[in-house]
Amino acid sequence: MEQGVRMIALGNPEGSDKASQLIAIASSLGLKSSIVTSDPGENFESFNHGAIDWKEKMAMAHWVVNSTSMVTAGPSPAMAWSASMTFAELEGCRNVMIVDMPSDPGSISMVWGQVIEKVRQIHVLFFTSDSLHAISKLEGLDAPDFLSRVREKTLIPLVCGYSESDGCTRVAHALDNIQAQSSGESEGLRWLAGFLKALPLSGAGIEGIRAAASWE
Repeated sequence: MEQGVRMIALGNPEGSDKASQLIAIASSLGLKSSIVTSDPGENFESFNHGAIDWKEKMAMAHWVVNSTSMVTAGPSPAMAWSASMTFAELEGCRNVMIVDMPSDPGSISMVWGQVIEKVRQIHVLFFTSDSLHAISKLEGLDAPDFLSRVREKTLIPLVCGYSESDGCTRVAHALDNIQAQSSGESEGLRWLAGFLKALPLSGAGIEGIRAAASWE
């Protein structure tokens, strides 16, 4: 059954973005994972994103992972970012969005606006520690209540975030708020990889979510 838990992600060819880092961690945990990126020799900012066969790449995939860094990585990554979520919705895959700080912190409001436009397609929203702090300030929300408030406003099923201050990852769900200790590796991405690996096997109910959240 676990062979069906498969993950793909849009990432840059250097593997420096958070989605690519998640893929590397997921692979180390035994999850079947792959990265969609530009061909060798192509400029990632302007690669031929229209040539991506999303339907083929999403075959048997449970999760499609994106990071907000793609929004500011160039025209082609931004369009592929949007297209991947649309195709995932059509193919029955679950969309995971990692919100991280852009290289230009001043563009955080624009990046967050792009995420807000996609909330209907997102199933799991994950904030790195620095993006959680920045966007909670942007939204004028207290950090302790931020994840729950985002879930209430967006209706995204699972809103998660890693806090560097206490080394905990929190999950906001309609039925409960869950807290789990995290190793903090790669800003909580190791926890997220294990959570995504465990969740399809533990079940979508609140007990299954609690079990998946406490995998580490």
